[in-house]
Amino acid sequence: MKEIERNGYILDWLGGNAPVQEEGIIDGRPRYFRSRGTQWSLEIGYEERGDRPPMWWHVEDWGEWPDAGYMPQDIALEMIDKAVVLYREQQPQEIGPDHPEWTDHVLRAWSDDRLGTQPATVLLGIDGDELEKRAIKRDLPLNSYHQLAKASEAYGRALAAEMAPFNFPTKYDEKEREILRLWGIGTLSTDQASRFLYMRPEDMPARARFLRIPTANEQEREGLTFEFSKTR
Repeated sequence: MKEIERNGYILDWLGGNAPVQEEGIIDGRPRYFRSRGTQWSLEIGYEERGDRPPMWWHVEDWGEWPDAGYMPQDIALEMIDKAVVLYREQQPQEIGPDHPEWTDHVLRAWSDDRLGTQPATVLLGIDGDELEKRAIKRDLPLNSYHQLAKASEAYGRALAAEMAPFNFPTKYDEKEREILRLWGIGTLSTDQASRFLYMRPEDMPARARFLRIPTANEQEREGLTFEFSKTR
C-alpha cells in the first residue's frame, strides 16, 4: 500500500511482517508505525538516526505473541487512525533541551523504548547508572533493550569467570576442539560445554564427530572393544 491521503495524514507505504511497518507524514512531520510481537506503536516527529526522542508517541499491547507482527493491514490502519486521534486531542508541541520538561521527555522516551541508552545519556549528560536512577525515581520502567544488554553483559562476565580456570586457547577453532575433548572425557558436563560453545546440547555429538573427537559413549565402546580383544 503506497501514497494515500487518509484522515488528515499522508501514508507513504504500509506493509511487511514481523514487523508490520508504515511511514508517512502528518502536519509536515515524519510518522512511523510499527507492530511486532505483542505491541504496536506510532511515533511522530521521530529521528531516523535515533539520536533524539520523537516529538510524540503512543504504544499499545495487541494480541498474543507473535500476533502483532502479522497484524492485517486494515487493522493496522485502524490503529494508526486511533493514535492520530489521540495525537490531535493532546496537541503536543516540540520541545528541546532548554524546555523545563525536556529531561522527563527524554526519560519517558527511553523508558518506552523510543530512545536508546547511549543517545539518552548524551542528551542528558549523565551515565547509564544515573539514567536508571532517574527513571526509577519517576516510577518509569527501565528500557527493555537496556535491561537485556545488562543481563547479557553480566552473563558474559560470569561465563568468562567460569571458563578462566581451564585456560582455553584464544583461537575459537582450537578452543572448540578443547572444549569438546574435555566434554568427551567427562571433565566438562554437557551443560558446561553447551554454554561455553553457545551450542545446543543435541548438536554437540554431531559436531564432535565432524571434528573426529570421540564422545563419552564412543570412548566407552572403544574401551570395551580393546578389553575384548585382550581376552582373545
